[in-house]
Amino acid sequence: MTQNQGPWPGRFVWHDLMTTDAAKSRDFYATLFDWQIQEVPMPGGFTYHMILCGPGPIGGIVEEKKIPMSHWMPYLGVDDVDAKAKQITELGGAVCVPPTDIPQTGRFAVVNDPTGAYFSIYKGLPESQGFDPDLPVPGRACWNEVYTTDVDKAQAFYTAAFGWQPIVKDIGEAGTYNVQMLGDKQAGGMMKVPMPGMPSCWAVYFFVTDLDASGDKAKKLGATPMHENIPIPQIGRFSMYSDPVGAMFMLFEPDMNSDKTNC
Repeated sequence: MTQNQGPWPGRFVWHDLMTTDAAKSRDFYATLFDWQIQEVPMPGGFTYHMILCGPGPIGGIVEEKKIPMSHWMPYLGVDDVDAKAKQITELGGAVCVPPTDIPQTGRFAVVNDPTGAYFSIYKGLPESQGFDPDLPVPGRACWNEVYTTDVDKAQAFYTAAFGWQPIVKDIGEAGTYNVQMLGDKQAGGMMKVPMPGMPSCWAVYFFVTDLDASGDKAKKLGATPMHENIPIPQIGRFSMYSDPVGAMFMLFEPDMNSDKTNC
């Protein structure tokens, strides 16, 4: 299979784990997914732990002792980081980390949508566009969804900023689920926050071929189960965990008899 080299504007192309304990996080995920981790010295004296999975890098692990909670940070590809950051503020979002160059890699900014969900925008150099979002590789992030306190406000923002168009699905007691379409591609998902008092946030799903075995392995490595073996009709099933440092993540096993899954 030949990997498309991008770019992929409006698609998720990278994921960083912002963690209060890089060593513990590295050991957990490297063992769970068989990732290779490379230590990359960065300006300012800190170390970026580059994650390699499949044909290339897919993200990194960054230690930040002062963050209130460890979390996964998805990166959306854009054509122009500075212009997109300006548009995001005009649409009611905010820029948390201003557009910044990553030496020999590209340019990024950390932003949030009008309901408070954080994510990053990214424009890579030709040789560092991120990973192909349509390449199904076990251990890679394969889906991203935003839990939001205001679906209408969030949908208006992402449609205006990234061109996403929703396909609204009834998911029973949980309400509705907005599949985000970019042309004929599924860019992500959106739903109302599932628990009262929960802030808006992005959630990341990782592709596995055996949900039960991967879930058991995650728990033996110190993950705490939140929801397990949840079916998605005609799509697959997933489980939600908190990792040993407190970051939420999902495991997703696709229904191999269905062509509707994005993984």
